[in-house]
Amino acid sequence: MKPIERLIVDLDSGPWAALYRAAVAFAIPPTFRALSGGHDAIWLTSVLFLGLLVAMRVAPTVLRYALPFSAEAKAIWAARRGLSKEHDCYAWQKLFWIGLGVVLFGAIGGGLRSGELAVALFCLIGGGAGWLIWLGTRAVRPAQ
Repeated sequence: MKPIERLIVDLDSGPWAALYRAAVAFAIPPTFRALSGGHDAIWLTSVLFLGLLVAMRVAPTVLRYALPFSAEAKAIWAARRGLSKEHDCYAWQKLFWIGLGVVLFGAIGGGLRSGELAVALFCLIGGGAGWLIWLGTRAVRPAQ
């Protein structure tokens, strides 16, 4: 696997995955504020957040097909997608880090609006529950 492929694959594992998601999430409030024209509506923030989740799912899929990645990188990604399909909590636990990034922005950036707070709470609660379930699932799974 080429070094750039290793970097891309490693971005979605271990502590790098958490840092990557929190960093992306840190940009959510200012980006959503710009896109919403300054309006603070929970429904609008929710729609923008769902759009972001779809984009975070679709963009890597398009890139995997459009760019010439090695068979090894594709196999790692396929295994991760398999885990996500087998265990919903594997995907849900990723939301925790997104919620943490939004909360971090609120702490540093002067607070969160109601829609941003709703997204953060949804991510922290749903993602935290998913993370705990995922940790439990990993503990009882046989070693691979």
